Amino acid sequence: MAENEARKEKGGYEKRISYFLVALLLMALSCTPSVKQEDLYGTWKYTKVENPNQGTPNATSGDELKENDPSISFSASDSLKMIWGGKVLSRGTFKLEYPTIAYKEQLPGGTTRNIRFLIKKFANDEIVFETMEADAVRVTAKRTAP
Repeated sequence: MAENEARKEKGGYEKRISYFLVALLLMALSCTPSVKQEDLYGTWKYTKVENPNQGTPNATSGDELKENDPSISFSASDSLKMIWGGKVLSRGTFKLEYPTIAYKEQLPGGTTRNIRFLIKKFANDEIVFETMEADAVRVTAKRTAP
């Protein structure tokens, strides 16, 4: 009989812990700022580019970033443009599906490619996003123009 009481008490304790963890998770999710499409509009200068999933994570050097002045621009017409070395590296359209950005890249010959970026951080005119692939590229960028 004492064993049954102990089991009931243990089960009640585990239930309370589960409820507490669910409540904590819901509070954390409700505190996460949601990003609206218009929050992205403007030009964002890359401050860091890295490959976090490689055996030895590597990052593009500061000198290379300074020399190539890479950026990404989101416009109110839902167009997206990536610049590297003063040239358009990629262009297309985007749609915010928080916490991701669905990018439809326009390729030569009229074909397209769909790429999804995961927003890792968005605060105080700084964004961190990465491609959702095994060989992910993570970009940290600061807003330079609205």
